[in-house]
Amino acid sequence: MHEQTYLITELFGTGITLNIPSAITTIITCILTFIIVKYLTSRIKLRPDSKRQNMAEMIAFIIKDSAISNVNWTKYGKSLWGLGLSLASLIAVANIIGVIVEVTYGNVMYLNSVTADSTFTFTMAGMMILFTHYYGFKHKGSKHYFRTYVSGGALLSPFKVLEEFVNILTLSLRLYGNIYAGEILLGLLSTLTLSGIVYGVLGMVGLITWKAFSIFVGFIQAYIFTIMVFVYLSHKVEDEH
Repeated sequence: MHEQTYLITELFGTGITLNIPSAITTIITCILTFIIVKYLTSRIKLRPDSKRQNMAEMIAFIIKDSAISNVNWTKYGKSLWGLGLSLASLIAVANIIGVIVEVTYGNVMYLNSVTADSTFTFTMAGMMILFTHYYGFKHKGSKHYFRTYVSGGALLSPFKVLEEFVNILTLSLRLYGNIYAGEILLGLLSTLTLSGIVYGVLGMVGLITWKAFSIFVGFIQAYIFTIMVFVYLSHKVEDEH
């Protein structure tokens, strides 16, 4: 893990670079998310008779409660419910992939948690913050939107603008830091399992324990990311914040 390098290529001489392993992992994450969600939501019945439907409904209600606690459900929550479910599902799968399996070839990590890549989390956070601006502008109008930046006085306006960039950093770095640190420790424990019988046993116990904990952390971080997006959305659509 510590010797990981990145296979980066330039796109058609444009100066735009592409991290190929991250792109591959992102595509795989999207495909796996679709398959898992499709499986959990198949054979939906009015009266649940399967564990998969119970799990799907539990996740849906958790995200619904998150939306209700931050935005008006009737006005905004219903339309944002799908976004919250999609976001939480994608990030949860992305966080857990690297815990379950890692694929390395030629000293390049081709498959791990894409959320351990700061570029991915920064892009995701940036997209969500931009969406909150779009959503607020669309539903509250330009007058309300711009008033939020001058309501505390002209002197505070630059700080409110700066806050939007800080939100992107905090949203992305919180997710990236937790997942990246977890994978670093998994790599260290994997190395320890090859250091003799005694250290190997200790390393194996630690590896299994930390993998289980990392899966839990992966779900929690997906939930926190989704919650924070709803919080930022509430700042754009609520009259008082």
